[in-house]
Amino acid sequence: MQVLKNYKFSIILLAGVLVGAIAGTIMGEKSAVLQPFADVFLNMVFVIIVPLVFVSIAGSIASMTNLKKLGKILGIFFLVVVVTGIITAVLALITGLIFNPALNAEVSFGKAVQDQAAASLDIVGLITVSDFVELLSLKHMMALIVFAILFGISVSSIGEEGAPVSKLLSSLSSVLNKIVSIVMYYAPVGIACYFATLIGKVGNQIVWSVARASIIYVVFCILFFILFSFLATYFGGGKTGIKRFWKNIWLPLTTAMGTCSSTACIPVNRLAVKQMGIPDEIGDIIVPLGANMHKNGVVAVQMIKIIFLFGIFNMTMGTGDMIKAVLVALISGIIVGTIPSGGFIGELFICTAFGFPMEAVPILVILGTITDPFCTMVNVTGDPAFCMVISRIIEGKNWIKQKIGAVTQA
Repeated sequence: MQVLKNYKFSIILLAGVLVGAIAGTIMGEKSAVLQPFADVFLNMVFVIIVPLVFVSIAGSIASMTNLKKLGKILGIFFLVVVVTGIITAVLALITGLIFNPALNAEVSFGKAVQDQAAASLDIVGLITVSDFVELLSLKHMMALIVFAILFGISVSSIGEEGAPVSKLLSSLSSVLNKIVSIVMYYAPVGIACYFATLIGKVGNQIVWSVARASIIYVVFCILFFILFSFLATYFGGGKTGIKRFWKNIWLPLTTAMGTCSSTACIPVNRLAVKQMGIPDEIGDIIVPLGANMHKNGVVAVQMIKIIFLFGIFNMTMGTGDMIKAVLVALISGIIVGTIPSGGFIGELFICTAFGFPMEAVPILVILGTITDPFCTMVNVTGDPAFCMVISRIIEGKNWIKQKIGAVTQA
C-alpha cells in the first residue's frame, strides 16, 4: 500500500499514456478532436516557462554569497555536457555500425529542400536579442538564460542593496512552483489526449524503410537511459541517490514522452530535482541550462540518422567520416538543439556537412518524428542525474546524506 501511495501520481500518469495510446490507435485521425484538451495542458505549461526560468536562475544566483561557486558549477556543467555528448555519440556510432539501421532500406524522397542551415546557425542571435521584449519568447531561451545569469550575478555582487530583490525572487519562485503543482493536476488528462492525437496522426505514416532504424534507436534510448541513470546517480548519490532518482523521475519521463519538448519539462524537472534533494543553487541553474544544451537523445538520433543515410546511398564510413559524425552529432545536441525548429535545422546540418542531397531531408524528418518521444525522454531524464553528479563534485561525497539530515531536522 505504501508503494501505491508513493507512486500514485506516477501510476496515474502512466495510465494516461496507455489510455491515450489505445485511443489514438482505435480512433486514428479522428483523435484530432482531443487536440484542444492537450493544447490546454501544453499552453498552461508553456506560459509558466519564461518567468520560471528567469526567476529560478536569477534567484538562485542572487542568493549566492560565493560567486566562485557559480563559476565552478557552470564550468563543470559545460565539461560534463561535452564529455557525455562524445560518449553518447560514440556509443550510438558503434550501435549503428553493428546493427546497420539502413539494412534493406527502400525510401522515396520528397521535394528538394533549400540549404538554410548556415544562415540559421547564428550564435550571436542565439545568446542575445536586440529588444528586451524578445526575452519573453520561448524562441529565445538561451538569451533569457544568459540575461538571468547576468541579472543574478548583479544582484549578488551589490550586497545588501540587492537583498530585497533576492527575497522577491525567492518569493516569486515559491509562487511559480505552486502554480506548477496546480497545473500538474491536469497533467494526466493533457498527456493522455496528447498521446492519442500524436499516435492517431503519426501511426499510419510509419513506413518500413525507417522502421528498423526507429526500433534500433528506441532500444538504444531505453538501454542508455537505464545505464546512464544508474551510473550517474550512483556516482552522484550512491544507493540513496539511485532510490531517490527512480522514485521521482516518472513525472519528467512521462511529460517528456507526452510533450516531446525538453523546454516544456523544465517545471516538472525542477519539481523532481527538489524532491530528490538536489541543492536549489545547482538544480535551479542546471535544469534550465540542461533543457537547452544537455541533449544526449539528440546526439544519439543524429548519429543514427547519419549512419542511416550512409547506408541508403551505399557509402562507406571512413575514420574521418566517423570523427566528423561525432562532431556533427555533438554540435546538434549542444547548439542546434537550442534553436527554434532545431530538429529541421539538424537534418539540413547533416546533409550539408556530408554532402547528402537535400531530397534526403523528408525521410529524416519522418524518422525524427517517430523517435521524438524517446529522444526527449533521454534528454529530460538525464538532467536530474546530471545534477546529482554536479552536486557530488561541488558539495562533496556525502552531500545527499547532509541534505536529508537538514530536511529531517527542519
